[in-house]
Amino acid sequence: MFIRILSLFLIFVFIAPAYAEEKDISKFEEIVVTATKTPHRLEDVPVETVLITKEDIEKSNAKNISELLKEIPGFHIRGENVPGSSAYLSRLRGFDFDKGYGLVLINGERVLGGGMGEYGISLNQVPLEMIEKIEIVKGPASVLYGSDAVAGVVNIITKPVPDKRTFTASLGSGSYDTSLANISYGQWIKKFGFFIIAQRETAKRSRYGAGEDDFKGEYILSNFAYKFSPGTIIKFGINHNDLKWEFMTEEKLRISPSFETSLSDGSVLKIKGYWLKYNLDSFSPDYTRRFGDIIYTQLESQYTKSLGKIHLATMGFEYLHRVIDASFADEKDDVTSFYLQDEMFFKPISIVLGGRLDKHSSYGTEFNPKASLLWEITDKTRLRASAGRAFKSPNIRQLYVFFKHGQWWNEPNPDLDPEISWGYSLALEHLFSDKISASLSAFRNDVKDIVVRVDTADTIDGVPVRTWENIQKAVTHGVEINVVAGLLDSLTLNVGYTYLDSENRETKKDLPYNPHHTASFNLNYDLKPWKMSFHWTTNFISEAYTDELNTKETESYSISNLKVIKDITKNIKASLDIDNIFKSDYGEPDKDWLGTVVFGKITINI
Repeated sequence: MFIRILSLFLIFVFIAPAYAEEKDISKFEEIVVTATKTPHRLEDVPVETVLITKEDIEKSNAKNISELLKEIPGFHIRGENVPGSSAYLSRLRGFDFDKGYGLVLINGERVLGGGMGEYGISLNQVPLEMIEKIEIVKGPASVLYGSDAVAGVVNIITKPVPDKRTFTASLGSGSYDTSLANISYGQWIKKFGFFIIAQRETAKRSRYGAGEDDFKGEYILSNFAYKFSPGTIIKFGINHNDLKWEFMTEEKLRISPSFETSLSDGSVLKIKGYWLKYNLDSFSPDYTRRFGDIIYTQLESQYTKSLGKIHLATMGFEYLHRVIDASFADEKDDVTSFYLQDEMFFKPISIVLGGRLDKHSSYGTEFNPKASLLWEITDKTRLRASAGRAFKSPNIRQLYVFFKHGQWWNEPNPDLDPEISWGYSLALEHLFSDKISASLSAFRNDVKDIVVRVDTADTIDGVPVRTWENIQKAVTHGVEINVVAGLLDSLTLNVGYTYLDSENRETKKDLPYNPHHTASFNLNYDLKPWKMSFHWTTNFISEAYTDELNTKETESYSISNLKVIKDITKNIKASLDIDNIFKSDYGEPDKDWLGTVVFGKITINI
C-alpha cells in the first residue's frame, strides 16, 4: 500500500504543475520563531517547521486544537470534534503527547493539565477563537526547551493586540448541546495597546470520547502592551480558564510579563516569565480523589547578537520552580537551564548548532546537543536535516502520586531516571510553481530508559499494586508526504500521508495506537460570486493495535467533514459544519461514538 501511495504522489507532483496557474503562496512569507527562538521566514527556517495560520483555523471544522492537527502529516489523534475533549490519545511520529513525549506551549511557555489530571497534558489548552497561529517543530527540541520535547513542540500563539481597533463576537450551536459564545475587543491608544477576549463553551460528550458527559468551559484572555520606542516594548498577559466535567474540574490562572529591546549594536535582549497556577479536582468513582494546586514560576532571559556576517548567536538562561500542594503530593522541585545556539549562514547552506544544560533538583544534570542544516539546492528546492538529543523527565504521577486507579493501586517511584532520545530527520521541499509545493520527510527516533508500569507482589485489601520502572526501549521511523496545490484560481488541494513503523525493542511488538498508514485530503473551493466557500476534509487511518502485546486492534476507518462559509455582509459571516458525514465508528464499532454532528455559527467582525 505504501508503494502505491508513494507512486501516486510522484505522478501527481510531476503532472500537476502543467495545470497550475500562477499565484503567490503567502504562507512561506510568514515569520516563525519556535524552531530557533529567532525570527525566520517559514521557507528559510533551518529546522523542520509546520505553520497553521489564522486563515487555516477559520476554514477548518475543528472545535479544538487536536482536531485541527489531524490534518498535519506525522500526527495521529483519536478524539471527538467537540469542546472539552482531552484527545488524550494524541501522537506525533509515534510518541504520546499526553504522556509527555511532545511539548505543548502557549506563547513559548509551558502549560499544565487538560489530559488525565496530574498525569498528562492535552493539546487542547485554549479555544481556537483565541489563537493567532500554531507553530509545530518536528523532532527533538530539548536544546531550546528542555524536558519533554522528544517528538516535537506545539507552540500555540494567542492573538496579540491588533494593529487597528477590532471588535468581534460569535455565537454557535450544534448537536449534543455543543455551543460557544465569544466576544473580543482590542486597540492601540497611542503607545498603549490591549486585547481582551472571552469565551464560553458547552458539550454533552466525554472528555475521553465515545460517551456522554456534561462539559462547561469559560475562558478569558487579555494582552496588554506599551511601546517605549520602536525597538522597546513591555507586554503583560493574563489568562484564566475554568473547566468543569461531571467528575473533574480544572482551573488555570496564568500571568505573563515580558520585556524586549533592540540595542544600538543590533542585538536583542528579552526578559520574560510567567506564573501559572493549576487547580485540579478529580473524583471519579472507584478512584482516589485527587485535588489541589500545582504552581509553576518561570523566568527566562535571552540575548541574540550577530557576530560578523556569518554568525547569529543566541544565549539564554531559564529558571523553573514547581510547587505541588495537593492531596496526592506535597513536593517542590526546580530546574536551572542554560542554552547556547549559533546560526551560521554560508549561502546556500545554513547550519544551526546548539546545546542546553539542564540541572534538575531531583534527578541531576542533562546535556542536550542538536545540529540542523538547511541547503537551498535551488531557489525552489530546499533540503533540511537534523540530529539531536532530547529527554523526558518522569511525570508527577510516576514520581509522587499514590492512589487507587480502578482495579489497581498506583505506587510512585521517586528514583526514576529521565528517558533519553536521539532523533534524526531529513526533509526535501520543492516549489513546482507558485501554486504547487510538495515535501517529503524521513525520520527516526530512538528512546531508551522508558518508564513503564510494572506489577509488584503487594496488594492492598486484595487489590494489586503497580509501580514504575525504567526498563524499555522503543524506536519509531517513517515517511511523511505533503502536497499543496492550487488547481484552479479558486480551488486548492492539500494532501498529506504518513507511513509509520514503531516497535518496543524489548517485546518486538508495535507500540499501541500507532497505525502504519494515515492520510488526509483537504479541498477548498471559493465561490466568489456568491461570497461563499466550501471546505472538505477526509482523514484515513489504518488498523492499529490497542495493547502492548498486540492482541487487540482497531479497524481501519475514515472520517469526512464539510464546512460552508457565507459572507452575509461586509462584517457578518455565517458558517455551517457537518462533521463525520458518513458516521464513522473510529474503528471501534462497540463504542458509542458521535455519528454525524451539525454545528452552525454567526460571527460579527467590526
